[in-house]
Amino acid sequence: MSEETPYTLHLPVMVGQVLEALGCNTNGEQDKIYIDGTLGMGGHTEAILNATAPNGKVIGMDRDGLALQMAEKRLSSFSDRLTLCKGSFKEMAQIISALPCPSVDGVLFDLGVSSYQLDTPERGFSFQKPGPLDMRMDSESGETAAELLDRLTQSELTALIKTWGEERWAARIASGIVRFRNEKGLIRRTEELEEIIWRATPAKARHGRIHPSTRTFQAIRMAVNHEIEQIEAGLATALSLLRRGGTVVVISFHSLEDRCVKQTFRRLEKESKYHPEKKWINLYKKPVIASPDEMAKNRRARSAKLRASKWAA
Repeated sequence: MSEETPYTLHLPVMVGQVLEALGCNTNGEQDKIYIDGTLGMGGHTEAILNATAPNGKVIGMDRDGLALQMAEKRLSSFSDRLTLCKGSFKEMAQIISALPCPSVDGVLFDLGVSSYQLDTPERGFSFQKPGPLDMRMDSESGETAAELLDRLTQSELTALIKTWGEERWAARIASGIVRFRNEKGLIRRTEELEEIIWRATPAKARHGRIHPSTRTFQAIRMAVNHEIEQIEAGLATALSLLRRGGTVVVISFHSLEDRCVKQTFRRLEKESKYHPEKKWINLYKKPVIASPDEMAKNRRARSAKLRASKWAA
């Protein structure tokens, strides 16, 4: 497309580092297959397909049907080397089993919410944009954020916000949510929830480094989409699908996500001592982060951490 749109302007995070970790190259000799488990706007997939031309292939997956449609348009010139599938990490094994592809050479997960989802008010992910309180990555199924907040007790809300959001004022925010419910009913809008959080946050804590609503919105989104559970399932499937010499690469944006990935990769490395026939190697001792230049150009890159585990050839 020659016309600039929010979708073509999307900047995938740490593209060069992803290609290096996956072992992509441009020598034209590759006949490898990769899975992009979080296709989004297709930025990483486009880079993989370009780097592995003319024979490299990608299976692109996403829970978001609209994102898949837009990625399909963006990547139309690669249609002979690209297979698109709608589904979550938990459904990955079933999806791949239906394809003529028993194993792959690399799997990529770019976790969290995409810039497109955040920038679309109707999706309800952002407290900065008034909209319905939805937050579902698959907008065609599952419980919305509004329904979740209406269902949970005050103690459950406190635990959710504290655990997934690591929010200091979780109890006060949960109390404010329940008070709103009792007085006005269902919390239907992002701006309603944002105001509840603002009022529940002590005045001295309202003007810190991040907005008071950031952690609570994040916690609710993670709960609505069962994100940690999905990550665990996705990693297990990805590792089972790899060929010898293959790599799983994960970009995370939240400490809980990164902890889950780190623990999984460390466990594999330890188990390799007892199973030398399948030795797993952490490619990086510490997570890879974006360069200062990329962080300056792409705000999303500032919190990104990349980890990779390789089945040694």
